[in-house]
Amino acid sequence: MKIGIIGSMQLTEQMYEVCDELKKLGHDAYLTNLTKPFIGKTDEEKERIKIYQKNNLGAMKEFWNLMQGGDAVLVLNLEKNGQPNYIGGNTFLEMGFAYVLNQKIFLYNPIPEIDLYKTEIEAMKPIIIDGDLSKINPKIEVEIQSFISEEQHKRLLAFFNQNAEFVKDDFQETYYFDTNSNLRIQRNNENAKLWHKSGNVHDEFMEEIEVPVKREDFEKLEKFLNKLGHNVKIKWLRNRKQFNWQGIKVCLDFTKGYGYIIELEKISPELEKEKVLEVLKQKLNELNIYLTPREEFEKQYNYYKENWRNLINGNTS
Repeated sequence: MKIGIIGSMQLTEQMYEVCDELKKLGHDAYLTNLTKPFIGKTDEEKERIKIYQKNNLGAMKEFWNLMQGGDAVLVLNLEKNGQPNYIGGNTFLEMGFAYVLNQKIFLYNPIPEIDLYKTEIEAMKPIIIDGDLSKINPKIEVEIQSFISEEQHKRLLAFFNQNAEFVKDDFQETYYFDTNSNLRIQRNNENAKLWHKSGNVHDEFMEEIEVPVKREDFEKLEKFLNKLGHNVKIKWLRNRKQFNWQGIKVCLDFTKGYGYIIELEKISPELEKEKVLEVLKQKLNELNIYLTPREEFEKQYNYYKENWRNLINGNTS
């Protein structure tokens, strides 16, 4: 994510620290070059530099130009002169730039209690991270799947039992609903969850949102979605064996009426997802498993979608 750091120039040193931390998290973080003269100066000196830059160097236009093509800004609203979560006039203006450019606005701390433009800040709908930079990093699930035979399933099970950390043996019931988005509920051996994935079913990159609930509340989730006008369009019954193999989540599945599948998954920062995808493909190749083309998955999925009731009941005639 390309993200600009903004805030009071009296906080320049802290802005550079945060910028470095965001880069470590995989972001393309940046500051205006006009921040460099502020490093190591006293507050009085910083104030004089700020006024000079505004009047003579077009500081506000300079940052506007840097923002083009960006994804977000992070407002470093720390305490200044005894005022908690300070947001000054110039920072407020730059937040407005981001808002007009449809960029996300992250606040390091909550919105300050100021009468002058608190309502306007609230209208921008900033995302408050409470000092946790990891909240800026979207959770991208990178995964690849392939159909395998029963014999391949047995071979891989023996391999991972010897060469990977066994995590769990699970039985999962997953219901997909007739919405325009990828909305699901799932119950496993331990709990249940309301579950949304961005994108389509067989996409390689997906951002996940999960709301965990007690296992016994699974039926309540279904009734809740029914009340909202959403009905189940597909049910899946899956036996899953999960392993941790070299930092990769490996699942060996048998889904009733659908077949045997191996899935390799890794959570990745947005900027590294293509690199992680290539690693997963390489690992699948090391296992001597052919990557099933997406078209084949779509074909099998569509067949299951039309026939799942008979398939899970064993009526395939």
